[in-house]
Amino acid sequence: MKKILFASTALVATAGVAAAEVTISGYAEMGIYNPGERFDQGNDEAQFFTDIDLTFTMSGEADNGLVFGANIDLDEADNPFSDPWDQGGEALFVSYGGATLTMGDTDSAYDKVVPEMNLGGAGSMADDETIHAGFNDGAEFDGGVNGSDGQIARFDYAYDAFTFSVSAEQIADGSKPSDFVTDYDADTGTVTYGREDSGETLWSAGVGYSAEFSGVDMSAGLGYLKLDEWAEVWGVGVTAGFAGGFEVGATYSDIEGEDGFDVDSGEHWGVGFGYSMNALSIGVNYGKYDFDDAGEREGWGIAANYDLGGGLVAQFGYGSSTFENTQTNEDTGATFDDDDTWSLGLAMSF
Repeated sequence: MKKILFASTALVATAGVAAAEVTISGYAEMGIYNPGERFDQGNDEAQFFTDIDLTFTMSGEADNGLVFGANIDLDEADNPFSDPWDQGGEALFVSYGGATLTMGDTDSAYDKVVPEMNLGGAGSMADDETIHAGFNDGAEFDGGVNGSDGQIARFDYAYDAFTFSVSAEQIADGSKPSDFVTDYDADTGTVTYGREDSGETLWSAGVGYSAEFSGVDMSAGLGYLKLDEWAEVWGVGVTAGFAGGFEVGATYSDIEGEDGFDVDSGEHWGVGFGYSMNALSIGVNYGKYDFDDAGEREGWGIAANYDLGGGLVAQFGYGSSTFENTQTNEDTGATFDDDDTWSLGLAMSF
């Protein structure tokens, strides 16, 4: 979990209109890491790591109490955020009472309500604890399914300890995915279209619950998502936080692949453990996928942080992956049936 410190300036509108506010937050990382063989870094060697992130957050309130806002993460603005038909790292919302509508670079209903197992508040520069082969972040369909740009619309309603969510993600900006041009090679004149036809909209729904029982902070979520001719997924997760800084959790999901989906039907389960006390935070998680015809894949990860104060945090991360079937990195040609990644360095919040 990345701690953000805000530097802000307030912009006051005309009389009778509530004040609007714009804040800027910065985050930077430096150190060394080993990317492993799964990802396209070109080699499996320890190397330098530097990264910087800048986020603008805007908020305001109308005369009738309607709250509105937007944010843009420049680190994730791969597409021009000036194009209304592309998701370019921006998210916008309007909220009134317990109801909120969010659009843009945001989570699906499933991803929002089902807890993930990276517990304890610790993170790493290269996200080693969450990129291993056994981790399920609930976001496999957020940000790009069959050619979509990841632009999501989600409605949330909070009532007492419950949060109800529904979301929709257009696959090809309203057109049929099989007719959507995804790439063009000017040298050969080759046009690439979307993959095998699928539904036009990825639908998702979920319900989350958070409460305290006898000093134990409980959170649970049940989520479902569906894309016709592609896949159907449902999952459940629960976490419990105890006195003394301890946190535990477990999650399970069922995946039903349809025509054109990358994998066949299968399931996933995972567990997590976290501990946070004073300046120290540690998180450990383990997960496993089991697909009917694609075999098993599993992994575990650990992250450890020490807060040095003033927004400076020392971070270490490690992730280990094991595959039942031999894997091939399409970009480098490397083959492997196990892999690991690690990173070590400093994170800076401004």
